[in-house]
Amino acid sequence: MSYFVQLRTFVEVYRCLNISRAAKNLGLSQPAATAHIQSVESTVGKTLFTRRHRGVEPTNLAHELAAQIGGHFDAIEQKMASTRSRSNEVRGTITLAGPAEYISYVASAQLANLLQGGHVDVVILPGNREQIYSALDNGTADLAITASLPDSTMYDYQVLDSERLMLVTHKLLADSLPSKEVDANLLNTLPVVSYNTQLPLIREYFDVVFKAHCRSQIIATCPDIRALAGIVRTGVGYSVLPDYLCYEDLRTGRLVRLGPEGPENNIYLAWRKGALAHPRVNYARDIMMAFSNINRYAFHRE
Repeated sequence: MSYFVQLRTFVEVYRCLNISRAAKNLGLSQPAATAHIQSVESTVGKTLFTRRHRGVEPTNLAHELAAQIGGHFDAIEQKMASTRSRSNEVRGTITLAGPAEYISYVASAQLANLLQGGHVDVVILPGNREQIYSALDNGTADLAITASLPDSTMYDYQVLDSERLMLVTHKLLADSLPSKEVDANLLNTLPVVSYNTQLPLIREYFDVVFKAHCRSQIIATCPDIRALAGIVRTGVGYSVLPDYLCYEDLRTGRLVRLGPEGPENNIYLAWRKGALAHPRVNYARDIMMAFSNINRYAFHRE
């Protein structure tokens, strides 16, 4: 089940202040609506509603979450209504380029919005930064998800989400360190696994948090950071990963944080200038942006 269905139920319960009434409005059973709310509460790690005799009372977190996403769901409903009369213009295939790890862990829920509308099919082109922008440039991709700031002279874009960088290792390695105060000097005595020899993410973390350079021995590189997480899980070395990639491992204890949270980076949805003149691309952009910030609000932030 996608975040879309669960959060849509949350918004309706928030507005109705009654689970039974919200379930009826959405065509759900009351147990199904209750399960949706429990799932969202499990994801955010907090209670969203206090159960009362004649309904529910939102918590402060529920007020905050509803303020952030309620308008997005209204936008989706409006967009769906506006496209019913021109469905032939938006039907077809949208090709989306983006980083495999973000698409795997986060964007699948964003894409669920698009697919549930029933108007377009989606082709996904996973790749690195160069491949993503090349797909935009040569017209292979209609839209692109990228963690690098697009060149505004060539592309239009909006902030789709954000990621927080985490310095992580296996618990056994963390426990073996001579000091609990982790700094650049200590880390430079340990091996590191990285996306490539330029140490992206790791270099950024060191620059922002330690104001120092990473001089650790690079023992493995792989242009898919999901593999980096797998290596670190075995107890070999450390790395810096986006929060969505290591959230579950941190929660279960398979990985531990070595230092403070690192910088927060924006994730962008980009397209070639003029591409929104095509109704299908405009429609896809609108639907994806109507459910932006999935990672930001699912996994953070106190």
